[in-house]
Amino acid sequence: MNIAPFVFKTVERRRHATKRPLLLALIVALTCVPTMLFAQRVRMPAEWEPHERVWLTWFGEGRRDSVSSSMVKALQPHVKLTMNVASESMKAKARSFLAADQIDVNGIDFVIDPNIDYFVRDYVFFVKDDADKLHIVDFVYTVYGQFLPLAKPPMPEFEKKFGQWEERLAETLRLPLVTSELAFEGGGIDTNGNGTFLIIKEMALQRNPTKTLAQIEGELQRTLGARKIIWLAQGLIEDRKLPQDAPFVKNYFGGGANMHVDELARFVNDSTVILPYIPLAEKDKSPVDSLNYPMLEANAKILRNSRTADGKRLTIVRVPMPEIEQLKFTLPVDDTNLRTYSRHGFQKGDTIFRVPAASYVNFFVSNKVVLIPKYWKVGMPDSQKQKDEAVRQQFARLFPDRQVMSMYTAGINRGGGGIHCATRELPGPRR
Repeated sequence: MNIAPFVFKTVERRRHATKRPLLLALIVALTCVPTMLFAQRVRMPAEWEPHERVWLTWFGEGRRDSVSSSMVKALQPHVKLTMNVASESMKAKARSFLAADQIDVNGIDFVIDPNIDYFVRDYVFFVKDDADKLHIVDFVYTVYGQFLPLAKPPMPEFEKKFGQWEERLAETLRLPLVTSELAFEGGGIDTNGNGTFLIIKEMALQRNPTKTLAQIEGELQRTLGARKIIWLAQGLIEDRKLPQDAPFVKNYFGGGANMHVDELARFVNDSTVILPYIPLAEKDKSPVDSLNYPMLEANAKILRNSRTADGKRLTIVRVPMPEIEQLKFTLPVDDTNLRTYSRHGFQKGDTIFRVPAASYVNFFVSNKVVLIPKYWKVGMPDSQKQKDEAVRQQFARLFPDRQVMSMYTAGINRGGGGIHCATRELPGPRR
């Protein structure tokens, strides 16, 4: 849907003379002045624009930390890094881990804050005004749609602190804070930097059940400078959170962020979108692929019929989905998890499959470098290795002026996200 250009009001109150004629004259003058004279446009920058800094959060657990180390090693030559850590002891452990990986820890800024999530992407949005000044947009935090307004039980107090990171960051960076009644996470919105946005419709409505699409569009126009929103459908089945954490099919359970677009479709330039595909001949190899196939093709149709805010047709680049049956992990139902799975009819001794949030679309673009996932490891079929290499070559063609670096990300995919989720860039000045 097209949205009219947004104006962000910055009118300052001024004291007026107490003489009534002068006050009346001023009121008349103000009513005759177009609103645009008291406004400035804002826009959410594209990810491929210059970065001043990138934030990550240290988790303190081996499999995630190894991925974090790979990201730091790839990014450090090109951008300043801040590593959030929960405590002084975690800072010492993080420095030791990174140093052992031949990383210059003295070139990393460590910030101690126990209330910053590992998937740092989802907690803060940056926009720029016409003067290239940054603002932070503060959306409502719902823990990925789990604690909606009037939810019972209410959100725990410790969770609320995670959702207040943007407020603390605005104070630290001395940036204006724009508040909104909408609920969104960073991984749920993608933009080309020129007013066109990709958002999954069902996600937007699930997070904001009291709002209509028109109301959501108007507020994103106000806060992020949206001029055109392309509403995509559903998202990957393994990235959806079902009531009571139910399986999405048979004994398959998801583990994602509940319909985030950064697992489904992303801009790679002003008018090119990357979208996964599953070959028709392979869609029945896995119940996951059988469910995702029609959704992906439906979104391909949506994109083919869409235009940017400037009227450009979209170029759609299709990349394969990783071989999900190779990436799922198996859990036996036992005394440690029986309470969780018995509510869905499973008994002790049954087998559960957990499907990680795994997609080549969850990449991160920074200064001179693009970080992409790879999934093959020893024991997997060569077809997965071939997909990893084919995707790397596709990204090299899409970003010829940047170094494309592949890294094994299963350690964080199991936690519900990927490279893009675990990074958050601070937009740099216009060049």
